[in-house]
Amino acid sequence: MTSSRSNDESWATQRAGPLRVTASPEAVRRFRAETGWGEAEGPPPASFPVVWMRLPEIGEPIRAAAQAVGLPVHEAQHFDYQRPLETGGDYDLMLELRREKDPARLIATAEVFDLDGGFVARIVSTLRLIDPNAIPNPVRASRS
Repeated sequence: MTSSRSNDESWATQRAGPLRVTASPEAVRRFRAETGWGEAEGPPPASFPVVWMRLPEIGEPIRAAAQAVGLPVHEAQHFDYQRPLETGGDYDLMLELRREKDPARLIATAEVFDLDGGFVARIVSTLRLIDPNAIPNPVRASRS
């Protein structure tokens, strides 16, 4: 990943890519089954790019950046498509990780392009970063 300084000088915006990703037929079928689609065969659902978060070159920088600050809690996710993904399609993904200070968040933005450079989609995931020390201990019932 490459870095550039953000407003928070203690952390840089990080960028990576292009990273080659695919909507393989097997992965699309598995995702459709795991997410409750009635039929295994069909186009990739709009949320299919979350599958790519499992790839080490995408998921590890996100996890490392989030955990360096606190416990990552999913806050929001947006999928904006210029056109749908195609089953069997290969794509180039550009990833940007940006931190916000108040409240502490990690914003992961992925831009997806076809292999000719045409824009396909922008996916934005927002993770709230919670300081684990700020979470109260569970109340324990006293035994009599």
